[in-house]
Order: sequence, then structure tokens, then C-alpha cells
Amino acid sequence: METAKALPSSNDRLLNTCFLLFCLCMIDAIFTDFGIRYGHIQEANPFVRSLYDVNVIAFYLMKASLPILLFFLMHFTKPSQLVKNLLAVTLIIYTLVIFIHISWIIIVSVFI
Repeated sequence: METAKALPSSNDRLLNTCFLLFCLCMIDAIFTDFGIRYGHIQEANPFVRSLYDVNVIAFYLMKASLPILLFFLMHFTKPSQLVKNLLAVTLIIYTLVIFIHISWIIIVSVFI
């Protein structure tokens, strides 16, 4: 019985997943800011690009607010299986984006 109590609940796993999404979003924001600031990349999303051009702080706040909002929604509601699946897909996409960022950082540091 002790091991069953030690395992995290389904709700805890969802909240941990939301926290992981928040961390990936912030890493993406930092890498994107670095790449744009030094002219290595361009933001592909037109809305985010215009937000970044207007105010970098607003860019970071938007990047942070979306996973935080999701965190609160997950905490106070019971998410459907569709929401859980979409969260998993989002994590995969953000992980791929982080790998793309790492790739261009390696390319830039080797060739510049």
C-alpha cells in the first residue's frame, strides 16, 4: 500500500506536464530572443513577430502566460482525453522546436 501512495496522481502528472510546457516555452522564448536580437533567425509566427517588434517584455509575458493559463485550467477542471492528447502533441512540438534552436546555435557557433 505504501507504493500506491507514493505514485503521483493523474492530476499531479498533468500539472507537472504543464510545468514542463512552461519551461519549454520559456526556453523557446529565450532562444528566440537571442536569435532575433543577434540576427541569426526570424520569428516565423507573424503575430509573435509583431508583438516582439513592439515590446520584448510583452513577448515574454505572452510566452509565459499561455502555459500558466493552461496550468490553472488543468488545476480547476477535469481535462478530457482530447486535451491530454493535445498537451502531449504540444510537448512534442516544443521539444522539436528546442532541438531546432539548438541546431542553429551549433551552426552559428561553428561558422561564425
